[in-house]
Amino acid sequence: MTKSELEQLLDLRKEIQELDAKVEKMQGQRVGKVMDRVHASMPEFPYVYTTKTITGVDNKGSRKRRRELTESELLLLKRRQQAVDAEFKISQYIKSINDSRIRRIISLRYEEGLSWDKVAAAMNCDRTYPEKLLTKYLKEHPEKKKRKS
Repeated sequence: MTKSELEQLLDLRKEIQELDAKVEKMQGQRVGKVMDRVHASMPEFPYVYTTKTITGVDNKGSRKRRRELTESELLLLKRRQQAVDAEFKISQYIKSINDSRIRRIISLRYEEGLSWDKVAAAMNCDRTYPEKLLTKYLKEHPEKKKRKS
């Protein structure tokens, strides 16, 4: 795992939220709703003339629109799944670290998004110490690549 991969964690989480919102919005647009006004009167005396608003579904334009939205939605869901997979991989890596100090540094810096100054303050040490310690750890413990059988 590299620092650049760890730095993506917060952005991946935000991207997942944004994609969820887009998909939800698209699902709301899937049905083509139409509105119209009609003239009516009371069924009994005094037969007052009124205007009513009615709503319905546009069957002609809705099929094509649904197909377009479904294709776009599938692309968004595919992108969301890629982001979820990347976030899961990073989270699993963080959980697999045995050294609690390194886990704290990664958690403060990459999960909570604190600056190196704030990470150092939280750990009661010099500003450069956490970054140097993490760099050293990442060099000494490269991620093991899984071989595909």
